[in-house]
Amino acid sequence: MNTTMTIPKTVRVGSLSISPPLILAPMAEYTHSAFRRLLSEQGGYGALFTEMLSGTALHSENLLTSPYTKRGKDEGPVLYQLQISGQENLEAIFSKLKTVQPDGIDINLGCPAPDIKKRKSGTALFDDFERLRKTLHTCRELWSGPLTIKCRLGDGKLGWEERFTRRLALFEECKIDAITLHPRFSDEKLKRNARWNIFPWVVSQTGIPLIANGDIRSQRDVQKLLPDSGCKAVMIGRMAIMKPWIFKEICGESFCADYHQTWNKFCRYTIEDFGEEKALRKIKKFTLFFSQNFFFDHHFFTLINTASDLKTVLERAETFLQSNPKRSLF
Repeated sequence: MNTTMTIPKTVRVGSLSISPPLILAPMAEYTHSAFRRLLSEQGGYGALFTEMLSGTALHSENLLTSPYTKRGKDEGPVLYQLQISGQENLEAIFSKLKTVQPDGIDINLGCPAPDIKKRKSGTALFDDFERLRKTLHTCRELWSGPLTIKCRLGDGKLGWEERFTRRLALFEECKIDAITLHPRFSDEKLKRNARWNIFPWVVSQTGIPLIANGDIRSQRDVQKLLPDSGCKAVMIGRMAIMKPWIFKEICGESFCADYHQTWNKFCRYTIEDFGEEKALRKIKKFTLFFSQNFFFDHHFFTLINTASDLKTVLERAETFLQSNPKRSLF
């Protein structure tokens, strides 16, 4: 049973107050408008992030209607994460983003995916110090609101600590308002545990508020991290897909998770926002994590993943969920 936990009531990120200091991570192909709408009905969080948005692609998007950028009236603070190399027309990108009045803008410096690195973004931008300096200074000149970055620890080679602290000093120079740190090295997969023991050291190196990210799965994990690590907030990713009520659970609120209703709502919202053809892929990706709520998670995931059309997906899911499947103990 969850207990009411004592965590800091709020964290200041520039001019933005985030309360409680529990934040949804930006996740490519997951934190779109349909999923954020689902979370907004669950509550318990302090802020949401969009998924990583290509700065170049934003030029052709209608930000008020695109499922990647539109916002619901009940979402609360939403920060928009950008994937940029610094070689784009940053003035045009920021001018367009300003039209939807983001609560904050985040620069992705942590994505190690090969296609992102090929575009000189994510960890590739983090590694190129002079390009990073120029890019962040330009971003700060163009945007006076809350400006944050999300990063990893760097390449992990000898001397990584010095290189990392040099970047911390740059973030202070560019008046970055918060740093989200995923404490793995750039080439490490998620199977290797995040290095939570590094958080206190990072906090000691900078006055910028630090947001902890990586392998945060439960109320107990948050109790370990706040406030002893010195981090001011936590950011949760995959567990929020598995359990969209995770933030409410962490806060110790009384609730009854309705798996059937949650699934149906996600499907409905995704179909509304993306149309049936694109929704099929989004629903299958959601099921990879949501299926882990059930003891026979592989069976449910296989049922959905092998379906060739949306009608079959919805029929198979309905049959499975109505059978009162055994729940996972996780």
